[in-house]
Amino acid sequence: MTPYIILSIVLSLISMPIIIHICNKNKIFDYNDGRKLHSGNISRLGGVGIVFPFLISSLFYLHNTTTISGMKSLPILIAALMIFVLGFLDDLLTLPALVKLIVQLAAAGLVTFNGYRFIQIFGWILPVPVSYIITFCWIVGVINAYNLIDGLDGLCGSLSITAIITLGVLYSVSHNLEAGLCFILAGAIFGFLCFNWPPAKIFMGDDGSTFLGFIVATIPLYSSSDIFEYNKFLILIILTAFPVFDTIAAIWRRIRDRRPIMSPDKSHLHHKLLNIGYTKKQALSLIVFIQLLLCGLVILSYFIGKLKGTAMLLEGFIFMIIFFSVIHYTNRAINRKKEAEAAAAAEGKELPSIKEASFNEITSDK
Repeated sequence: MTPYIILSIVLSLISMPIIIHICNKNKIFDYNDGRKLHSGNISRLGGVGIVFPFLISSLFYLHNTTTISGMKSLPILIAALMIFVLGFLDDLLTLPALVKLIVQLAAAGLVTFNGYRFIQIFGWILPVPVSYIITFCWIVGVINAYNLIDGLDGLCGSLSITAIITLGVLYSVSHNLEAGLCFILAGAIFGFLCFNWPPAKIFMGDDGSTFLGFIVATIPLYSSSDIFEYNKFLILIILTAFPVFDTIAAIWRRIRDRRPIMSPDKSHLHHKLLNIGYTKKQALSLIVFIQLLLCGLVILSYFIGKLKGTAMLLEGFIFMIIFFSVIHYTNRAINRKKEAEAAAAAEGKELPSIKEASFNEITSDK
């Protein structure tokens, strides 16, 4: 397995400068919209330098495995290539949302009908129609969640590589072929992060973010050990908590404000952290640190049994709800303070300090 991981890293490192040169020459730069934080011309096809090193190394890896095992993973690779091509064309041409949804559903169907689907949740065997519905919604949802979270240097790549390595560790313990695919992909992402770590020299683009979302969503769906299968749904929720929770919040925010669901804004988690006072590097470090804790929790839950593992994963789930809630209400309080300051400035007044406000309130009561 190690030679293929090294091959993936080397191919990725070599390809990034080439991609940057091609993008600069042809002026293929990332666009600025309501959720992007960068300025200047940054190449946006970094996903190419993730996908092709991964696919080339994976094909060599699968070629040296048994025929049955190798064939088992082919649907994922074929469907992932479909998602990549879709994202690549979208980066160049900006495709209609309906076209993207149809291709995403087709890719989800390819893997789902080849055995990659939720079989049970907490021991409850899902009826086949329910299993397909949940799996389709999960795959399409995670694809777009990773696309939406890609708004800060190093963020999507860091969340992806940590989740992928965690899955690789779990699959290594249960001796699954997918462990090799996970570590090979982690190698390709590492090569990309060397050029995407702030300040970024290249972005992965929609082709990279949707591809990674698809892989993270689908690789764990194939049946593994009994313990992993029992808590699989919770494990995946924890590993993808940042992009999934952030996307759910974004959807609710846009429905509430009566805006299109896919319209960009600057109210994602990383935007809120910046508004609170974090620098870009501090915001990235905080998110990655918590993600690493969640990954460690997932690995530990695997070794302590089904029920204890479930309880631990639920604690992680509750922690993430509290974390997002604290950031949300802190950000809202800061926005209200800024609005009040702006209104006072417009009227030519100066807001009292906290101490003055408290003194005035006490004396007025007397």
